[in-house]
Amino acid sequence: MHAFILIQKWIYIFIISQYTIRRIMLSPICLRSFLTVIDMGGFTEAARHLNATQSTISGHIKRLEEQAGHRLLDRDRGGSVALTAQGRDLIGYAREILRLEQAARSRLAGTSLTGAVRIGLPDDFASGRGFTRLLAHFAGQHPDARLEVEVGNSNYLMAALDAQRLDHVLTKQIRSEGGEILARRDVVWVGRISATGPVPLILFPEPCIYRQRAIMELEREGFSWNVTYVSPSLTGIQAAVNAGLGVSPLAEDLTDQLLPSIAGRLLPSLGSIDLVFYSRRGEFSRAATGLGNLIRKLYGVADIEEMHSSRHA
Repeated sequence: MHAFILIQKWIYIFIISQYTIRRIMLSPICLRSFLTVIDMGGFTEAARHLNATQSTISGHIKRLEEQAGHRLLDRDRGGSVALTAQGRDLIGYAREILRLEQAARSRLAGTSLTGAVRIGLPDDFASGRGFTRLLAHFAGQHPDARLEVEVGNSNYLMAALDAQRLDHVLTKQIRSEGGEILARRDVVWVGRISATGPVPLILFPEPCIYRQRAIMELEREGFSWNVTYVSPSLTGIQAAVNAGLGVSPLAEDLTDQLLPSIAGRLLPSLGSIDLVFYSRRGEFSRAATGLGNLIRKLYGVADIEEMHSSRHA
């Protein structure tokens, strides 16, 4: 009888422990959807990025909130999302859980790349969410690789590449000078402009392709202009534009954090620029080769097809 009661007790403890484990276990699939919603700024963009439906993403978030025992996101009628206090607590752990999961998968599969990879890029790439997500993905997938990123203007980065201090450089140019053209981006005006007076410009410091293109086109069309704000960072440019200090020329992929603008209908067209990828001479580590291939895949596949089709239209 005593043995039977003891067995019942252990069965009860086992059932309770299994229920508790299931309740606090956080699904990596749900965590990935949670982070993507935060990184992309909403459910619509997250669904597009993950190639899923919005209802699927919503289901993942609901399941994760049930697992965590807390509401993690607040949504308003406009579709924007905000983290709750518990969501803010979870986000760092979520990134680390997914990083460790990917590292374990790569290590067990024998696909983790090794060696150092040094890449240079201008600030507008470094500040953009797309490229930082790519670097985070690479670092998580290949924990044995040593990633070094250097941010600077194109002239400095190309000199570092020639001196073999960098393996790769990703930059934007009016025309490629020996690099691989991965994609094409329209340059657009953003910010406020008055109907009279010189055009107030918000610019990156020289040398800058956006700055060069804007001044050239304004002078070609007979517009007067003055420089009202100069910042070496994309964050500074965005802040000045949103504060109403003037207009800025930027690639179209850098405008999602900016207020809508009618400047493009009042000022001359700025054309387009190419995203260009350079690699140094000589042999590369496995990590440097792998990152180069990943960049080509991210920026090249769809954009190159679109670029070629527009050229032959």
